[in-house]
Amino acid sequence: MAAKRPAALELLAAALAELPGIGPVSSERLAYHLLEVPKHEALALAHAIQRAREEICVCSLCANLDQSDPCWVCADTTREQGTILVVESPRELLAFEASGYRGLYHVLQGRIAPLEEIGESDLTIASLVKRVQGQSGLEVCIATDPDLEGEASAELIRERLAGSGVKVTRIARGVPAGATIAQVQHTILSDAFEGRRPLD
Repeated sequence: MAAKRPAALELLAAALAELPGIGPVSSERLAYHLLEVPKHEALALAHAIQRAREEICVCSLCANLDQSDPCWVCADTTREQGTILVVESPRELLAFEASGYRGLYHVLQGRIAPLEEIGESDLTIASLVKRVQGQSGLEVCIATDPDLEGEASAELIRERLAGSGVKVTRIARGVPAGATIAQVQHTILSDAFEGRRPLD
């Protein structure tokens, strides 16, 4: 008779394989690990996942993730209100926070990626356009990653904001090509923002 794993183990491994960067071998290793650790540790992980899914929401203003709406950034009235920094995810938001930026944000919740079937409707570009309507003098600085998908996202945002009356800029090229915003040192991000350039 052929070797067979329990159905519950197969289900766990398959669920883990859906996570980014986790392939079949890694998912199997993680599944066995979760069954080998003390039961309370595995259940603590399950509880943490459940709690995060139940308590964390998307900010209705900027699409950041937080336990309140509006999020902690949008609720802070002391922040600079004249600039909105557009980032791909909350991870990049935190990276720019650490760099000293104190303006507003707009989180795209992804980026244009045709090979992954991620298009404009999957992002929060429409809500960004609606958010800036009628706000003359506002600057929207695009801080997507410096790769093909990030540049495509930046160009689409520029097109959608054309004629809106807002100033559209792009962070400087200080961010190394191929690197992600979340991986870059805080001083480099600060310099990239300070050296931002207009998008014509």
